[in-house]
Amino acid sequence: MPLISMKNVNLALAALLLCGAVNAKESDFTQKVYVDAVKQVAEMQDNRITFSEDVIITQGSIKIKADKVVVIRSGEKGAEVMTAYGNPATFFQVLDNGKPVNAHGNSIRYELKNRQVTITGNGQLKQEDSQVNGDLIRYDIVTQKMIAESKGPAQRVKTVFLPDQIENFDKPADQKK
Repeated sequence: MPLISMKNVNLALAALLLCGAVNAKESDFTQKVYVDAVKQVAEMQDNRITFSEDVIITQGSIKIKADKVVVIRSGEKGAEVMTAYGNPATFFQVLDNGKPVNAHGNSIRYELKNRQVTITGNGQLKQEDSQVNGDLIRYDIVTQKMIAESKGPAQRVKTVFLPDQIENFDKPADQKK
């Protein structure tokens, strides 16, 4: 998969950072994870559980919706990896600043221990009116780092800025509106 230019990565990061502080709601990660689905298949030997049909995962303000979710446990408590598949699968979280983050894609991988979200296939990450679209979007909730990529030379990462964000793009943080 070809890498996008640093200019596009920096613009994508700037889009989210200009939306306001992107601080994950820390209390979410101390909450239990709940999974609600129509069907569940547990494969004990493989440490795998598959949930299907209208799956909803919640952990504090985090909400993931999908057609199918596969949960794999590596043996360590709290190290589960959940991969949601849908048309689209969606991710939602309210940040500490009270602002929501919405994401969707063909699949969303949520690593509980690492607090990382990876969106693949027709991905979109949106906060307020700013958004980033790409075939692959990685978001590290702890470090607040986002990387977006697109496949092939004909496809591009797309970012939308609000007019007041562009106005304040090069101002120091203490001088922004």
